[in-house]
Amino acid sequence: NVQMSKDGGTTWTNLSDRFPETVRTYQVSRVEPSHFDAGTCYVSFDGHRSDDLKPYLFVTTDFGTSWKSLSGTLPLGNIYVIREDPKNKNLLYLGTEFGLHISLNGGDEWKRFMTGMPTVRVDDILVHPRDNDLIAATHGRSLYVLDDITPLQQLSQKVLSSDTHLFDVQPGTLWLQDPTLSRSSGGAKNFIGANPAPGTAISYYLKSAASEDAKITISDIDGKVIRNLTGSKDAGLNRVQWNLRGNPPQRPAGMPPGMAAGAGGGGRFGALMGPAIDPGVYIVKLTVGGKDYTTKVRVEEDTWK
Repeated sequence: NVQMSKDGGTTWTNLSDRFPETVRTYQVSRVEPSHFDAGTCYVSFDGHRSDDLKPYLFVTTDFGTSWKSLSGTLPLGNIYVIREDPKNKNLLYLGTEFGLHISLNGGDEWKRFMTGMPTVRVDDILVHPRDNDLIAATHGRSLYVLDDITPLQQLSQKVLSSDTHLFDVQPGTLWLQDPTLSRSSGGAKNFIGANPAPGTAISYYLKSAASEDAKITISDIDGKVIRNLTGSKDAGLNRVQWNLRGNPPQRPAGMPPGMAAGAGGGGRFGALMGPAIDPGVYIVKLTVGGKDYTTKVRVEEDTWK
């Protein structure tokens, strides 16, 4: 059953007969109330116990009086979780038997969202309230994390119709290191996930491929350039990771060709990285096709408090 209460659970209304007869005996796999509108709610059904592998997803905007199917463009695969983004009401995440899907228009159209993920059942989805990362819990393949989904949350129709767009940049943290807290479980099996890349991501959108690579400059508040980065010129979403350091020094004479300046490396040459910057506000400028686009990024200090 799908039941609804408007008085905090004192009384309930059974809404099951308002769904198609096909799904009335199926398991209700997820109920997702909207973060933005009290009368809006998403409900998914799972019919695999009846040998039905079709996706069944519905939405109401009138407290369950009527329901609309959102399964039209979804491929075969039972639905286990539907999540509405906490910042963008049109952005939806969906986990099925065969992977992760995303919609930018409230479920009218779905796209497979599996870059870097294997074909796997997605049982649960969370947008981290502090870090704004997308976390997918899978059945048998552990957890997958997409760092900083700000570009997805800001990918409106206006952005998609523009030639170029530079998204807001999440604050970066100058992490301190404390080797005294190193821990190890030992044994033959250590299940260790990859840490996020240091620094913060600079993301931008290109409606069509540019003729040259994108140029990114990071300046202090007085306009002094401290870092130059190069981004891809591919159409769609692009991302460059800034490690919160200035420009690296020139490669010394005699350095092996495979060790490029700016790359973290060891050996007798050490790591050729630029100097760490100070906490504060910095200016990010993207240059594509002769046009500049700017935004700001805050670099925060890790105080261990």
